[in-house]
Amino acid sequence: VHLDRVKRCVDGKIYVIGGCVDTPLHSVEVYDPTTNAWSVGPPVLTPRSFMGAAVLGGKLYVAGGEDEEECALSSMEVFDPQTNAWTELAPMGTARKLFQLVAAQGKLYAVGGATNGVTPLSSVEAYDPQQNRWEAVAPLSGARMCHAMVAM
Repeated sequence: VHLDRVKRCVDGKIYVIGGCVDTPLHSVEVYDPTTNAWSVGPPVLTPRSFMGAAVLGGKLYVAGGEDEEECALSSMEVFDPQTNAWTELAPMGTARKLFQLVAAQGKLYAVGGATNGVTPLSSVEAYDPQQNRWEAVAPLSGARMCHAMVAM
């Protein structure tokens, strides 16, 4: 049941995106549970670590994170498994890393994080894929970073 649900989201595969080994990576690795094999996917456009990632409408979104100078990013890109390509989208209003990105009710939500890696944020932004636009929404009651999040 869960595999079928994932399959509808991103073609039934697991994606490992970016990260860091001394410096942020742009590499993508893809695991196919039906073949029990890993393969190399198309690299993200911007090397990044500590970013947010979520699936919405059968596409994979990555946003924010940290660049090679340890600065927070505001950029976002989307992977379409039908075209096997990444496309740059509208940037978030606030550069953030160490945050969570979650899909709910047809939108993406960037929650908390930090801009400098030390001071947590309470701000939340919502992304509308139909309009390719971010907007500020109600903030968290308290600032946080390095947290977990899930939509139910």
